[in-house]
Amino acid sequence: MDFSDMHSLPEWDEHRMLSRRYEGEDWKVKEQLNAAKKLYNKWREIFVLVESYCETLQDSSEYDQAQKNKELIWQNLFIVAPKIISAAGNDLYVLKMENASIVRNNCRELLEQIRFTAMVGANEENYAEAIENEMAVFRELFKQWVATFRRDEYEDEWGLFV
Repeated sequence: MDFSDMHSLPEWDEHRMLSRRYEGEDWKVKEQLNAAKKLYNKWREIFVLVESYCETLQDSSEYDQAQKNKELIWQNLFIVAPKIISAAGNDLYVLKMENASIVRNNCRELLEQIRFTAMVGANEENYAEAIENEMAVFRELFKQWVATFRRDEYEDEWGLFV
């Protein structure tokens, strides 16, 4: 049995939206798509770790809110992959940066929730540390990915990414 088929997130190559989007012109964005693919694939690895972490969360004698924390972790977990894909399928710098900032924010919040649940005894600290280590690798890939974004002439009407 191939356990890779049981993954909750599809493989990068299955994102037909991107192949249709850049058909025949993928050479123009090859560096950016490669960086996005590496980032996405690292997220898939983290996703499995966090899924397992959530499945083992349980109330402790001093803390009985593990289920609420699990829901918050899930919310952050499920947002990242679509935002990577959305940024990869967009030409506008402002929208790429918006998606990247959402990825960053959700990763930060996810780690905060994981650290908190470990701190209150709802899960093992070693497991939380393993996720943190993988997130450090993700963060470096994220920096490489964002470095591939190219500013354009489009003005951000909200004044954020100028």
